[in-house]
Order: sequence, then C-alpha cells, then structure tokens
Amino acid sequence: MRAQSLVEERDEQKTQYLRAIFDAFPLPAFIVDDDVKIHDFNTAAEGLLGQEPAMALYRRGGEALHCIHSEMNGCGKAEHCRECVIRKSVNKAFATECTHRELHLAELRTEKGVANINLLVTTSLLPYTEEPRALVILEDAAGKLGAGRKRR
Repeated sequence: MRAQSLVEERDEQKTQYLRAIFDAFPLPAFIVDDDVKIHDFNTAAEGLLGQEPAMALYRRGGEALHCIHSEMNGCGKAEHCRECVIRKSVNKAFATECTHRELHLAELRTEKGVANINLLVTTSLLPYTEEPRALVILEDAAGKLGAGRKRR
C-alpha cells in the first residue's frame, strides 16, 4: 500500500505542477473538445469569461466568450459560425494533428456594448488525453487580454 500511496502523491504533485504552469501562462488559454466546448481554462482566461468564470465549463466557446453570433441559436449554429476562425482552427487541429495560427476578428458582447478584438488564435491537439482535446490560445494585438488577473 505504501508504494501505491507514493505513486498517488507523485501524480498529485505532477498535476499541481502542470496546473501552475497552465495558470502562469500570461495569455488566455482553453482546453476544448472537437465541438469547442470548454473543459478547462487558465487564470488569464477568466477576464474574458465574465463575473462567474466557472460557468464557462462545458459550454461552447462562443457562448462562454459572449460572441454576438452565438446569441440567437448558440455557438456553432449561426451562419457566421461557418467562418469562425476559432472553430475552424480547432477543427483543423483535430483533423491534421498540427498547430494552427490565424488572425480572427472577434465580436464579443461586454458590459459596455460590443467589442471588436483582433485575435491571433493558436490551436494545437493535446496528446495523452483520455478524450481528444485541443489547446486554444487567444492573443490580441495590444496584449491586453487577461492582463492584471490574480492567480487562483
């Protein structure tokens, strides 16, 4: 039993270490499935997710990020969604198992109205996951996304 306990302790330390790396990354990052449903996000992403970031879990990216095109029928359902760089980049990451980087003009609803943000979207398939997952990193030209957020 002692050996099993040591293995479990080591696994927990590794999980905490990887979590610390993910949260230390200064750009908003998300772990998503092939339908762009959010399964995890880092601390820098919390600023994009509204007052209750935990509510973003298991929601599609456009809904969690308050994309104006997801308001009527949900993320992935509107005409505009066919051209969504985030959705297309995630699909490419799953199809090709390669990293993709592309510019995207996101139209996000904020408390002050609609914000147009030029994003550099990076997606990459994550290896060694039980279910297929991709990493999505969002970076704006001014570098302000997620700035000033405290670590959780």
